[in-house]
Amino acid sequence: MLVSANRFRSTNPSGALQMKRFYTIMVVLFIGATIAAVSVFRPQLWTPAFEISSVRYDVNADGSIDLIRWDLGGEVTLWEWDRNNDGRPELIGFDAVETTEGSLQPTGSITAWDWGADSVIDAGDVAPSIEQILQREEVAAARLALPSPDIALVGVDIRTLVTEIESSYDDFRLADLRMPIVGSTLPDLDTLLPGAARAYRNGIHQGFDMNNGHIGVPTAFSAPVVAAKDGTVIRAILDFTEMTPEEYAEAIATSRAAGTTPPHILDKLRGKQVWIDHGHEIVSRYVHLSGIASEIVEGKRVRAGDIIGFVGNSGTESAVNGGRSGAHLHFELRIDNRYFGEGMSRDEIREIGSRLLHASMR
Repeated sequence: MLVSANRFRSTNPSGALQMKRFYTIMVVLFIGATIAAVSVFRPQLWTPAFEISSVRYDVNADGSIDLIRWDLGGEVTLWEWDRNNDGRPELIGFDAVETTEGSLQPTGSITAWDWGADSVIDAGDVAPSIEQILQREEVAAARLALPSPDIALVGVDIRTLVTEIESSYDDFRLADLRMPIVGSTLPDLDTLLPGAARAYRNGIHQGFDMNNGHIGVPTAFSAPVVAAKDGTVIRAILDFTEMTPEEYAEAIATSRAAGTTPPHILDKLRGKQVWIDHGHEIVSRYVHLSGIASEIVEGKRVRAGDIIGFVGNSGTESAVNGGRSGAHLHFELRIDNRYFGEGMSRDEIREIGSRLLHASMR
C-alpha cells in the first residue's frame, strides 16, 4: 500500500538553526490496517520534521505488516521502531530498505494537511471518509476508507511531539543581541520576515525588513542604525555605485530566467551595506544603507549600540531611479552561514527572534 502525506509542516530541516530551548516539531506517522477481526501490529516511523512524500508497506496473510519503502522530501534518515527491539529507535539510511515480496493494495493519498482545518484531505481517486480532525491539538487524526476486498479500513494518525533540542553550542553565542534600530520591535508583517518570498526576483528574503510603521518606532531616511552586538566589521561598502535603470532591469530579468537570484545580483540589490563578525560563526548584516558612519571601516572593532550607518534604500528600484521612497533597513542575522529563520515557521521566527533580540527594546 502506498500512502502519501504531502505538505507537512517542516519546521527544522537538517542543518537549520539549533539553540537551547529551541523547539522542533517531530512528526510521528502511525500506519495500520484492520483486517476482519485480526489485531495488526502498527509500525511506528519517526523522522525529523521534514516532508514525507510516501510510505509503502505490505499486509501479510497473517495480518502482520512489512514496511517496504519510504520516500522523503530530502536527503534525511528515518527512524523505525521494530516490533522485535526494546523500543529504542534504530537509525536506518534513506536507501536501506529494499522492496519485499507481497501484493500491493489500492493506493490512497493524503495530498494536503493544514492544522486547524476542518476538511483538507484529498485521496485522489479514492473517496475519503473523514471522521475527525482535531484543531491544533497534540493529535490530529483522519481516516481513509479504501475499496479493497482485503482491507476494510486504513487508519492514518499524525501526531506531533515537541522535543527540546539541546544546543550544539552555548547560549553565549547569541547573548546580548539588540535590535539595530533603537526601541524597535520585530516587523509586524509576515512579508517583512526571513523566508518570505520575493517574487519579483524569484528569491527568498533572508532578513528582517525594518520598515517605517511596522516596527513600533518611526523610521525615516537617514535614521541611525546601530550594531546589534559587539564585533568586528568585516565588510563595509564605502564606494557603492547604484545600477542604471537598464542594468537593474537586466538583473531582475536574469534572476527571473534563472529561477532564483544569483548571488552577485543579490549582492548588488542589497546596496550599501555593513557586515559585522561577532565570533563563533555569528555575523550580522545591515543592508540598503544611505550612508556608513565615518569611522566604520573593515577591521574596526565596534560595541553593541555603536552607530554604524543610516537607514536608506540603496540597491532598490527607487534608488536606481533617483528616488528616496521605500527607505528601510534590511537586518540579517547569519548563524553558521545560514540566515536566521531558514526552515522555520513565521511563529517560530517571531517567538525566537523576540527572545534573542529583546535586550534592544529597552
